[in-house]
Amino acid sequence: MSYEYVPRSEYTPVREILEEIIRKVQYHMKPEYTFQFVLIGSGRKKLITREKGSNKGFDFDYNFVLQNVYEDYNEPVDIRQNFFNIIQEVSKDYGYKTEDSTTSITIKLVDQDNKKIVHSCDIAIVEEIEDENDVTSQWVYVRDKSKNKPSYTLRERPNSYRYNNKISDIEGAGLWNELRDEYLKIKNKNHDSNKKSFQLFIEAINNVYNRYEWNE
Repeated sequence: MSYEYVPRSEYTPVREILEEIIRKVQYHMKPEYTFQFVLIGSGRKKLITREKGSNKGFDFDYNFVLQNVYEDYNEPVDIRQNFFNIIQEVSKDYGYKTEDSTTSITIKLVDQDNKKIVHSCDIAIVEEIEDENDVTSQWVYVRDKSKNKPSYTLRERPNSYRYNNKISDIEGAGLWNELRDEYLKIKNKNHDSNKKSFQLFIEAINNVYNRYEWNE
């Protein structure tokens, strides 16, 4: 298994289509749900990868950060299923297939003739919750696939402490190419199909950051 970076000229039109779909989802979800969408992980830093010679294509990761939810539609099962239905309804007009994954709703553009995924997008429905110490943590609506009937709950995401600050330090120290190389190395070594690209990217950031001493 070997990964390569996708040229900007190839992934930029895809991102534009995906965000057109997302804006339509925002429109159709109102007034029951309002949310902000955020491109996360390696895609946010324009480090889009794909496996060489595979039929998996490349992928993007977005967070839908909930802002307002009507009380009548605020149970985890309502939130995930309502988002799934609208995402499916909107994205099928663009030729995408929709899947209900564990931590995300996934849309895929499939080349049926060549039996391959052209590209895909993982969408996580999240809430940012502030505790009594004014510390904000991120919680994601996840599916419990061990049950026959669809069951959903909120689960706290692992803490990606100082994620953006670390990236700024790495860029400022002229270590961006080292981060690019580290990310590809981790992608190539990863054998856990459940790990998303943004998780591997955070791992790469921490690896590069921890090799150096920084002035706090």
